[in-house]
Amino acid sequence: DVFLKDTAPHNTWRFYMEQTSDRVLAYAIELTGKERGKIKGNLYELDYAKHYERVKENELPADTVKLIYERGEREIPAGRFFNGNPDPQLGKFERFEALPDDPDALQSLLQEERRSREQLPPGDFKAHITALRDGLIETEARRIVREMKRHYEPNSPNKTHFMAELSPAFMRLAATKDTDRLFSMLPYKTLSFSKIEGRHGTYALIDKGENRD
Repeated sequence: DVFLKDTAPHNTWRFYMEQTSDRVLAYAIELTGKERGKIKGNLYELDYAKHYERVKENELPADTVKLIYERGEREIPAGRFFNGNPDPQLGKFERFEALPDDPDALQSLLQEERRSREQLPPGDFKAHITALRDGLIETEARRIVREMKRHYEPNSPNKTHFMAELSPAFMRLAATKDTDRLFSMLPYKTLSFSKIEGRHGTYALIDKGENRD
């Protein structure tokens, strides 16, 4: 649905490029079957910036939404409000789908996407995960260094230290060994990680006399 204009997937795909500076990890998932009760498939890493441009240039109108119920379906214009209440004739609401105005054009786009993925060389999944974790730690270290430099005066509650909160997003993903690595990467002699009374989160603190350049 990322190619279908004004759908939630399409708007989300464009939002992170157009309105944030967040680093985006993007993947295409291809389901290939089921084995011993487990869903199997292929995972393809996407270049988000390039794929954003492709989506932007090839977006397709979808002016109809199909509402699917347990005993049938009905269609409404895109943009019209609907809720998930049961239908008196069709029963329990199950899901909805955006319908492209030109289904053949969408199928052509999806086939091109599939062909381009098939040309990619196989990757090492474990190595990829390791590289992602390394990048996560390095990005957080650079962010903390920038944050420490941003303040002209000590910003701890008692004004004895410079401090920067460890990113909540980082902390949600990080294991203890990751925070240990982060600690070792930061270039400060008086560094400590600590909670601050009356505040949420974990903070990196350095003495106010520490060189932050």
